[in-house]
Amino acid sequence: MIPIIIAVIGLFGSLLTYYFTKKLELEAEQRKLKQEYYKSFLKALSDVSIDNFDDDAQRRLSESFNSLIVIAAPKVVHRLMNFHNFVRSDQNDGLERNSKGWSQKHDEMLRTLIKEIRKDIYGQEKAVDELLSNVHLVGRKPKSKK
Repeated sequence: MIPIIIAVIGLFGSLLTYYFTKKLELEAEQRKLKQEYYKSFLKALSDVSIDNFDDDAQRRLSESFNSLIVIAAPKVVHRLMNFHNFVRSDQNDGLERNSKGWSQKHDEMLRTLIKEIRKDIYGQEKAVDELLSNVHLVGRKPKSKK
C-alpha cells in the first residue's frame, strides 16, 4: 500500500510540475508575441509621424493598429482607441491640429498608451510614471531622392 501512495504522490508532483512549467512557457510565448505586435505598431506609428504622406507607412499603421485590437489587453485597446480618436481631426478636443496644445495632448496620450503597453507586457513597473514622463517618438524625414 505504501508504494502505491508514494507512486501517486510522485505522479501528482510530476503533473503539477509539468502544468506550471507549461503555463510559464505559454505566458512567455504570449509575451513575446505581444512584444512583436507592439514593436510593429510603434515602428509603423513612427514611420507615419516622420512622413504622414507615405501610403505604405499608413497601410502598415492601419494593419498593426487593427491587429492590436485582437492581441492587446483591453486597457491597451481602450488607450489605443482614445489615441486614434484624438489624432483623427474630427475628435481632437477642439484643439487646432499641430498647435502646441494639440502636440502636448498628443504626447500625453501617446505616453499613456506606451505605459499601458508596458504594463501589458511586463506587468506593473515601479516608478513608470516618473521615469517615462517625457516619452515621445523620435526620427527624421529621409533625405530626398535625387
